Amino acid sequence: MKRIFFSQGMLDSMVDAGKIKVDKSVLTMFTGDNPTFELTQAYRFVKTIDDATDPNGLVGQIRSEAELKELGTEIYMDSIIYRDIAYQADPGYIAEKMVPGRPRESKPAEPTGTPEAKPAEPPVTAVEPPVEMESEADQLSKFIMDNLL
Repeated sequence: MKRIFFSQGMLDSMVDAGKIKVDKSVLTMFTGDNPTFELTQAYRFVKTIDDATDPNGLVGQIRSEAELKELGTEIYMDSIIYRDIAYQADPGYIAEKMVPGRPRESKPAEPTGTPEAKPAEPPVTAVEPPVEMESEADQLSKFIMDNLL
């Protein structure tokens, strides 16, 4: 099932534009057949706070809040600390398309032990322009609404 990352800012702008509705953990788009998506709180790792090399390989990854808690991270607003490295992150949600009549998939239990950084579950598509292109967020949301869903 295809999963998409929406930053909080992107969701806010789409709600304000009347393109989507968010009710609890369900997003409904007002386009085509009104697709619905289940939302899971997540973060996109943007960079290390000091712009240093990322020894944990997390920059560019998208992780759910549950995954981050399992890894033992500390989260505060748009900052995440993992193994004494501070990261800037974009808070948002992973949206997974809901199929009518199909029960929601339950995630298998993770093995216990020392948490290690692991690759994010593919495919999670970041649906947000880089920080330097945020002024084009409206164009990107229109593209998503018109072409991808």
